[in-house]
Amino acid sequence: MSKLILFIGCFILSSWYCTESIYSHSVTTIEGITKPLNLYQGKKILIFTLPIEQNSGNDSILFSLDSLRMAFESSLIIIAVPAYEDGFTINAKENLKQWYRSKLSMDIIVTEGLYTRKSSTNNQHPLFRWLTEKSRNDHFETDVYAPGDKFIVWINGELIAVLGAQTRIGSSVVNEILQ
Repeated sequence: MSKLILFIGCFILSSWYCTESIYSHSVTTIEGITKPLNLYQGKKILIFTLPIEQNSGNDSILFSLDSLRMAFESSLIIIAVPAYEDGFTINAKENLKQWYRSKLSMDIIVTEGLYTRKSSTNNQHPLFRWLTEKSRNDHFETDVYAPGDKFIVWINGELIAVLGAQTRIGSSVVNEILQ
């Protein structure tokens, strides 16, 4: 009997592990609202690591992100993430929220600060663990390296692209992937 229970337990755990998807996760917005990602099934999702430093160059990046949202507003969800590893702090949260919201539409999900990198080990947010581990996303073994890194998830929940900060938001590469 105990072997049967052990087998069933292992089966349930392996089934859960095998069914992990982007839609298994949720994020909390910078305003404190929890957003389960299963709400966005059937949409493309762009996850973008936000800059933390407020300057004209980063203002331009935020405007480009908002322009991309407008260009694909009916088919794309944008999740913008300030990372602790890039300098996000609780003390800076209010100023960053005001800056982000002055440049980005409320249709863009701006999360609270998250740990995005593998070096954060147990603190790495589960969404970023899924995005950066091939054993979870079935395609890419990568990491987050800098603000401006991008992850693109297709309408079926498949991670289809990982782009570094050097690939600009308004580039033809990004536009072609999102078509």
